[in-house]
Amino acid sequence: MSQGYTEDYKMKKSPIKKVKDDRKQFGSKRLPIVLAKRDGSIERIQESEKCHSQPTILIKPRDTENRSLSPTQKCIPQTITKKEEPYQPCLQKSGNEEQVQPQTEMKAPVKVIDDYMQFINEGLTNCLLDQTDFLVIGCLGLQGVGKSTLMSNIANKPNLFTTSTSEYLETTQNCTAGIDAYITKNRIILLDCQPILSSSIAYSASHKRMGQSIDPSGLLVDNEMISLQLTAFLLSVCHVVLLVQDWFFDPNIFKILQTAEMLKPAMPTSHRNEELVEYFPHIVFVQNKSFYSDFSIEHIKTVQHVYTQLFARSRLHIQSGISIANGNVISELNQFNCGEPINLFVLANSGKDNNSEKNGYHKMHPGQPILMREFRKQLLGLPISPLTHTQLTEKTWFHYCAKVWDLIKKSQFFNEYNRLQT
Repeated sequence: MSQGYTEDYKMKKSPIKKVKDDRKQFGSKRLPIVLAKRDGSIERIQESEKCHSQPTILIKPRDTENRSLSPTQKCIPQTITKKEEPYQPCLQKSGNEEQVQPQTEMKAPVKVIDDYMQFINEGLTNCLLDQTDFLVIGCLGLQGVGKSTLMSNIANKPNLFTTSTSEYLETTQNCTAGIDAYITKNRIILLDCQPILSSSIAYSASHKRMGQSIDPSGLLVDNEMISLQLTAFLLSVCHVVLLVQDWFFDPNIFKILQTAEMLKPAMPTSHRNEELVEYFPHIVFVQNKSFYSDFSIEHIKTVQHVYTQLFARSRLHIQSGISIANGNVISELNQFNCGEPINLFVLANSGKDNNSEKNGYHKMHPGQPILMREFRKQLLGLPISPLTHTQLTEKTWFHYCAKVWDLIKKSQFFNEYNRLQT
């Protein structure tokens, strides 16, 4: 029994000896079983983390685009790319139509300055564009000379502005109160002003002051002040100002024009050799409702000589090429027969001159439609001068108008002139 036990004990190695034998066989390496499990598990964990952090990108396109996404893909925002389309200007974009795309044509004029001499911002704002190619034409004149009819003809829309009827003439009422504005398709801004030195406006002003002590001389001074302010406003914001008369000539309206030129606020356009260059518009003298005798060479020559002497010291532009005496409208009315042409245009009377043949006058003008077409053609061909030192768009021009009217209302020169007149 003791012998069998010793044999079994000999067959079995002791743990210490077994470790020694393993070290002899594998050297100083650790046991492969225990360490292989740990190293393998760490490597597998690291490989799985690499797989999650850097997903494999498949180049092969998907077979179906509408298959459901995994929850992780739903959480990640995806960038949607559109097909490249040809460039389209912002005129066709629906979001910018109100700012860039031209509005529909105006149906009727709107108020810029009302009969209480307040500037109106709402009427014209929605019709203005953010572009610089536009022309501003204003109109001045006494009551009943055909200012509104002329502005309607320039817009090529008869009866666009309210014109005088038999009822207006019988009651001596004025059609336009304040300043009305209209914008044509080709971006011409027309400003139709109320009559200058109008007794009808003075009468309506007296009714607005019911219950107050009214001085007739004060009403006349106020009427003159309103005329001066409106004239100065048009001289500051218009490229062209039409001075309309129905006969030759009324000294009162020329006094208003020259006084407004003197009192209007200084609007600098540039600096030349440290000298301030102030803006002044083009003035066109329009003799409306003319008869055949007004188209004679002697009459045109006399009118041009008087206007040249009258505005010899004025800084208003009276020689801009808009003239009936340049030989392009009527061949007889040219520079050799009438002298140096100025901005003078004669329009015929809508009625017929029955006394033309009786008085021996020669019918020189080609007719009112042709005259109006030539006048419109010369107006549109006029080079536009900048109103300020910066280039204005239609929208910035309207803000400029509000600023100019505020300066005129608060100007010390107008207040001092009004004090000296009373």
